Amino acid sequence: MANLAESQTAHRDMPAAWIVGMALFPFGLVAGFTITALPFLLTHLGVELDKVAAMSATVMSPTFWGFLLQPLMDTGLTRRAYAWLTAASAAICVAAALFALSPAHLGLATALLLVAELSVVMYGGAVGGWTAQFTPDPLRGSVSGWTNVANLGGGALGSLAVMSLVPHIALHWLGLGLGVCIVLGAAPTLFFPEPAKSAFHFRQIFTDAMKATWRACKTKEVLTGFCLFLVPASAEAAINLFSGMGNDFHTSASTVIWVTGAGCAITTSVGALVGGYAANRVSRGYLYLGAGLATSVVSVVMALTPHTPVVFILGALVYNGIAGVAYAAFNALGFQLVGQESPVASTQLGLFAAATNFAIVYMTWADGLGFKLFGTRGLLLTDGLASMISAVVLLALLGSRLKRKQFEEVELPAVTS
Repeated sequence: MANLAESQTAHRDMPAAWIVGMALFPFGLVAGFTITALPFLLTHLGVELDKVAAMSATVMSPTFWGFLLQPLMDTGLTRRAYAWLTAASAAICVAAALFALSPAHLGLATALLLVAELSVVMYGGAVGGWTAQFTPDPLRGSVSGWTNVANLGGGALGSLAVMSLVPHIALHWLGLGLGVCIVLGAAPTLFFPEPAKSAFHFRQIFTDAMKATWRACKTKEVLTGFCLFLVPASAEAAINLFSGMGNDFHTSASTVIWVTGAGCAITTSVGALVGGYAANRVSRGYLYLGAGLATSVVSVVMALTPHTPVVFILGALVYNGIAGVAYAAFNALGFQLVGQESPVASTQLGLFAAATNFAIVYMTWADGLGFKLFGTRGLLLTDGLASMISAVVLLALLGSRLKRKQFEEVELPAVTS
């Protein structure tokens, strides 16, 4: 484990916050491709929509269960080695999947993309744990803001490029180009301070590493963090459903595409930068819940006002912009709770991500149920009221714990191997 002198040296050697944040660009590329470009490619290949949905859900599943393998990133090799190995694995699998992608080889393509998604989830854990190690508290917000810009920007740019070029370039060349971009996207890690050597050998992954994770996760501060992430206060699940609301707001298909694509990517990125700035200056717990309350107001207003294109455009853009603030607050709070000395930083960050992804999943289901019963107004009211009620309850129950001076990073006992 790095001692105090090593930590101070790492701070002096730390690159600019935007360089650190941009290291997550490969994650955005792969996740954005599987969310947006993959369904586009499959439907244009003549694959039925039910098969497209099943394949997309399978490929994206590691974003939820991938945390189970994150302890690997805390054992054996350094996080630098893991970052480059997982980036290379994701690049190779994406390139191979696009080479194989066809109605006759959906099984093979699905398997390859599943491994690619798992690889990039592990990449995010390795880079996140490494970043937590050298980023001082005053810069955690800024790094978190740029992390979300890289994620969203990578997804938007990668998807737009693939969908624009597919009529002109063969899939295998697109796959090769995307694979090269994934590897090059890891280049910011070349400027990171040298990572600390893992505190655990491979054989300790199910013994000492798990014990250290348990010690870290049962502290009052981290349990408070899990309470924030598991409830729907800042799930912002409607983001996943805006593209399907256009007809109910009498909005043209082209407008919906631009608003929910480039428009929302821009406003969410701006929101993330604003949220990162704020996360360096105010309580991150308050900021996280405050963003959730703000999006709940947007949802309720959209539900109760006339359903016009103007309401749709403004509502979707503002909702996504505030969601960017919540994303930055979540990342900064995660770094704060992990601290700089945790030997299981990658595992902890993976657990936090799994918690918030779980909230997004069940709220997306709940929003869909609201739509089934009461239409678009039911969807938006379900989204807004669930967020509003849970945020108010958490502020009432945990408000005193969320003050910055009390909600500080956890100090863990030293671990010997």
